[in-house]
Amino acid sequence: MNVKKIWTETDFEEMGWHDSHIHAISFPNDDLEFGLDIDYLFQWVLDDTSNSYKFWVSPCTLIFFNVLYLRIDIDYQNTNWLDILDINRSNPRLGLDGKTTLWDFEIVTDKGSIKFESSGYKQVVKKQPIFSQSQVLFREKW
Repeated sequence: MNVKKIWTETDFEEMGWHDSHIHAISFPNDDLEFGLDIDYLFQWVLDDTSNSYKFWVSPCTLIFFNVLYLRIDIDYQNTNWLDILDINRSNPRLGLDGKTTLWDFEIVTDKGSIKFESSGYKQVVKKQPIFSQSQVLFREKW
């Protein structure tokens, strides 16, 4: 499987982050960028012989731009995993410059949610997808 290297908010409707594992979070500073290192599942494949799924999965960095009003409500006690269930966007509106579209984003995880306002994102594919029995690539695969 060969996929394009950069995905953006224009690809939102064809993307889905369900079960993407979060390895790391980088918080906004002066650049107002909020980043996630994730394992993105490009495709789930049912293996008829074992009646289980295998995955085309790739390490990616998901970076949101112009992030404001960041709210994180995650209960991470007694666990060592954080997976995305879905990413929702709503409330499109023009920013103060009259040109930029702003969105309300919500990253729903299995441990809570992350909410913020952003002008968009890019997702950078660090390596082409590999076919794996696991949804999670460990750091040595990055």
